[in-house]
Amino acid sequence: MLQRSFLRCIWLGGTASIPALGHDARPSTGKYINVIPPTNIAKSIAAGSLPPEASVAAVQPVPGKHYSKWNRVLRSEIYDELLKLPLRYKLHDFSKLCPPSSSSSTLQEPQLQNVGVVGKGSVVNYNPPLGPADPLDTIPFFVHRNSNGFLPGRVYSMDARNLMPAFFLRIQQVEGDLFRFEEELLKIFPTKKIFVRSHSIYVYNVGMDGRMILHHWLLGLGF
Repeated sequence: MLQRSFLRCIWLGGTASIPALGHDARPSTGKYINVIPPTNIAKSIAAGSLPPEASVAAVQPVPGKHYSKWNRVLRSEIYDELLKLPLRYKLHDFSKLCPPSSSSSTLQEPQLQNVGVVGKGSVVNYNPPLGPADPLDTIPFFVHRNSNGFLPGRVYSMDARNLMPAFFLRIQQVEGDLFRFEEELLKIFPTKKIFVRSHSIYVYNVGMDGRMILHHWLLGLGF
């Protein structure tokens, strides 16, 4: 059944032409083989004592804005965790990455403090690079955007043919000292395997959440 490409794409969770690999909330059944869904032990123990409405609410995913190609949402809690790391190069303030628009009302101000959308008030839907936060410090690498203004970083399955639910992040368009770039990535992903090649950098066992953290860091550097 899965020998045909379009059936395999549908089995992987996408359409007949585009497979959906590396989504944030992967369902527990139907898409991947031998994937155990994350369970909350406390909720599982108390499931018998809870009313049926609470049991259903515990299973439903929490609605929120997801970081994707067409929805570039920055979260302040992720950026705060990056600021706590001993990174070598200074990052911009979170308010500079997502400046509030003049048309925003006072009711939306508390939301803008925690969540920001990159390029919301721009005509081309993305902001220009800010440049280095410290003008006296030199960053030995440079990260290029593509023609649409997007930062590099794509998530691939390690073996999509065998439906392997393990992914890696490929970072291209990096120029300069790639090993200094790797040193900073090792501070951000200390438990992941990172390989440097002449054309790209690979971070293994990282999904869309790792891509989101990478883009938070690159935007904070000013790329």
